[in-house]
Amino acid sequence: MAIGISGYAAYIPKLRIKKEEYAKAWGSFSAAGVAEKSVMGFDEDVLTSAAKVTKRALESVPLAPEKVSRFALASTSAPYTEKVLSGTVIVSVGIPGTAFCSDHSSSTRAGTEAMVSALEHMMASPNGRAVVVAADAPTASMWDSIEHPMGAGAAAFVLSSEDLIAEVEACASYASEYLGERFRPKDDETLHDLNVKKYEEGSLLTNTVKAGNAVLKMLNRKPEEYQHVVIQQPDARVPSTVASRMGFTDVQLAAGLVSKSVGDLGTASTLVGLAAVLDVAKVGDRIMVISYGSGAASDAISLKVVSDRKSPFKVQAELDRKEYIDYVKYLKIKGAIV
Repeated sequence: MAIGISGYAAYIPKLRIKKEEYAKAWGSFSAAGVAEKSVMGFDEDVLTSAAKVTKRALESVPLAPEKVSRFALASTSAPYTEKVLSGTVIVSVGIPGTAFCSDHSSSTRAGTEAMVSALEHMMASPNGRAVVVAADAPTASMWDSIEHPMGAGAAAFVLSSEDLIAEVEACASYASEYLGERFRPKDDETLHDLNVKKYEEGSLLTNTVKAGNAVLKMLNRKPEEYQHVVIQQPDARVPSTVASRMGFTDVQLAAGLVSKSVGDLGTASTLVGLAAVLDVAKVGDRIMVISYGSGAASDAISLKVVSDRKSPFKVQAELDRKEYIDYVKYLKIKGAIV
């Protein structure tokens, strides 16, 4: 029995800051290929974003909340270090407390980790319905250049065995030990990075390429047989580096490369990119999704589009709905100044 995506949606906060605002304040902008990024407002956080995008994904099917049997929430920037966050979201949406909930965090790989976890539930309970949500707004010190690309956004997917938009063909993962990349120590509110670029690139390529190639081997497939590929987007340059190493092209990357307009969405990066691809993909198109989390690990998921049904909540509409702010207002929103 085929299992896959039967509904999806994205949410991008309307506030934006352009790279020029950073350049005026700092003299530079350290986010390759990013023109502007999304910013959560004073009254938003990852839980409000998760609730909003979950409702949208359910409406896109449509599916009543009480039909959901599995809920997986991914975020690296939730407002609590220890708390069942998924419970907060399901109560606000109306998903029953009997649905099995899980929280996924600790790295930007968490979005695909949540999806693979929910897929495992569906394989065990094919008559169930699962919702996977990734909502993130990664944060670093305002005085550190690694903060420059960090944006905000969310995506949600309904997984089932009926009325599929895209069927999941295969999944694979690869994990290894790389200390010193992007990390956040216990009791620290901001991310750190030792900024050893060659070392970080080696970790990124090792994990993403091995996970992606594992899926290709499972399916006896070549990169050129895919119409779209979505790769973790800490900026708008990294995906191209990984793609070229694996034999994918910039054309295959284009539809899902959302970081140019919203920045680094953390654990929501690959899933918002996947939503953008589903908005334009045709029946028969194959999609490869490859995540990455520093430390390090990657997941790769292969999907095949089986329906021309689209979500009413288009990613492009979210990108077009925006209001620009200056750097001073950005600092106030981030709590750096009052």
